[in-house]
Amino acid sequence: MKIINFIYVAVIAYSMRKEIKENILALAIAVIFVFFIGVGIKTFYDLQDESKYCNIDYSANVSTENLCIGAGGKWNVFSPSPPKGDIQGYCDVGFYCRETYQKMTDVYNRNVFIIACVIGILVIFVSLLLKKEAVKTGLMGGGVLTIIYGIIRYWTAMQSWVRFIALGVVLIFLIWIGYKKIEEGQNAKSKKSTEKAVNKKTGKRKK
Repeated sequence: MKIINFIYVAVIAYSMRKEIKENILALAIAVIFVFFIGVGIKTFYDLQDESKYCNIDYSANVSTENLCIGAGGKWNVFSPSPPKGDIQGYCDVGFYCRETYQKMTDVYNRNVFIIACVIGILVIFVSLLLKKEAVKTGLMGGGVLTIIYGIIRYWTAMQSWVRFIALGVVLIFLIWIGYKKIEEGQNAKSKKSTEKAVNKKTGKRKK
């Protein structure tokens, strides 16, 4: 009886160690995958740096409104107005360039959001076809994290209704994946129990 208990405990411990290893591998695959996609997007589809795009000359003389506008800047009047003869305002030389660059950044982040979501969804569907549980779970997690990465990149520029729809779609998708995983687990358990029952019957017949 003691030997049977020892064997039972050893089998449980081995299965737990195996499960922990698989979980660590799945987590590593998920994290590395989302980093890989992020670096890949930046490598092949990067946004030009603001300083290079604007190339603002801060040494230019922009002490008056006309000089400021001529340099492409925005003139800001002090409030309350200072006495005549004093400086009436200041020039924000890079205002309009920064404004244009921000619009470019919003478009870029929108495109990254679309790319990340498409890659994430495709990877999740591909992972459902795999048989190795650790790799399957890792890629599935990587796909989900990639979608989240895309949402975070575009979150500040999103309108409220776009945020609502995006989160709703992701939530429905995750619930569907959850049901799919549970269904697969139940099918695998029933298959194993059926195989055990068949093996027992076969063993009895041989005896």
